[in-house]
Amino acid sequence: GPPKGVSSAEDSYASMASLQQTQIGWQSYEAAGIISREQLEMLYCYDKQPISTQVALFMQRGEAYVELFVVILQNVNKEETVQYVLAMLDDLLVAKPDLGLYWHELLRNSGAEVDPFAPIMRLLGRTNGFILEKAALVLGRILSLKSHTLGVEVEEVTESDEVTQRHLLTFTEWIFHQIQTAHSLEINECPKLHYALSAMMALLVTDTGRMAVMEVSGLNTIVSMLTRATAIMSESMSPSTVQLLYQLVFCLWCLSYNKDIADQMASGDLNVIPQLVHVANVVVKEKVSRVCLMTLKNLLGHGSGTANDQMVTAGIMKVLSTLGTRKWADEDIAEDISELNESLEIDVSALSTFDVYKTEVFSGALEWSPSHKSAQFWSQNVGKFSENGYQIVQTLISMLKSEATGTTALAVACHDLGSFIQYHPDGRKLVSSFGAKEPLMQLLTHPDADVQKHALTTTQKLMVMNWEMLSK
Repeated sequence: GPPKGVSSAEDSYASMASLQQTQIGWQSYEAAGIISREQLEMLYCYDKQPISTQVALFMQRGEAYVELFVVILQNVNKEETVQYVLAMLDDLLVAKPDLGLYWHELLRNSGAEVDPFAPIMRLLGRTNGFILEKAALVLGRILSLKSHTLGVEVEEVTESDEVTQRHLLTFTEWIFHQIQTAHSLEINECPKLHYALSAMMALLVTDTGRMAVMEVSGLNTIVSMLTRATAIMSESMSPSTVQLLYQLVFCLWCLSYNKDIADQMASGDLNVIPQLVHVANVVVKEKVSRVCLMTLKNLLGHGSGTANDQMVTAGIMKVLSTLGTRKWADEDIAEDISELNESLEIDVSALSTFDVYKTEVFSGALEWSPSHKSAQFWSQNVGKFSENGYQIVQTLISMLKSEATGTTALAVACHDLGSFIQYHPDGRKLVSSFGAKEPLMQLLTHPDADVQKHALTTTQKLMVMNWEMLSK
């Protein structure tokens, strides 16, 4: 099932060990009238206890503890104390996530008089990295939960529900603002991006969190950030790029547990599947391979069944066979690989070479796969190119005009138009009428030699009345 909890990012600010050594002078807060005598006693019972004791205390008096910690966060500005309280809350919520429901209970039972989310929300405006990261994580963990009275099917929306919804929306917008304004993908240059992604990982563990993210068109933002990250992916990428790819794919994995979102992810428009296959192929870190495979597994059969074809076309079978030879610390990975293999073998045999070719063209990710240079492929399939008003030919031509087309894809598109001219009786006339001449001419001066070469050959085929003259 969906992930249970998310551990914090490796922390560069105040290590937890040094916080453990910290002694907070709680009694000064009682003396200042911030907390009551009884609250001070509660703190003495709780502080520095093993996590199991802290969980047990919280389960006995959850609302009272939430109120106590919230009062401190609301009234104490001292960084050390704020960090200490946030770290305690984060540890607690990792140990037992559903304790976050006490925030919702306190809000509801006080008739929205006490808002236990607001003081933590306010901390998102702080500049201290540790406070920002922990506040975001704690909010992700508690806002992803939904409070509801057991046994009541549909309740009227109360004032406390409205407060929670407002916080959830503001928080989700904060996350996406950090992602959209990230000027760098490196952790040390743009730490807020990584805090935001860690918080989103916590938020997406529940369907409430998933709906909130979809509400702000989050899927598109995550995918475009993934595209940015895969562009800098290489053998020698920094650990922070690996961590970023992990966080982004983890978020997609959580989203893929919702059937409707999985269908959106599997529709070809977002290009999610080819990117996941690509990441699984390039990144060797086990946790990244694992989330890629688990996400792809969740997408099997989605997108009106096109998901599987997209995986096959993106070359997943080769990737799976490479990954299958590796030794994994986590034995679930081998199971995911064999499950994907078994599910997709049926699709591989069902997809004819022409279907594979067509999917490749429409995905925009053209590569020198065998069909392109196979005379047999062209002579057998050129008649099928007339489908949908020669949509394949028109797509190849629009790829020549698009800024987004990579160099390999440009070379392959030029080559394929040339082959179409060569094998189709009306090829030259059709390619001309769809306006290929001008973009081809422009590619004659393209910086890549391979693109130039194929553009030239195809331009010659387009100009020469009878292409057989070329081979004389």
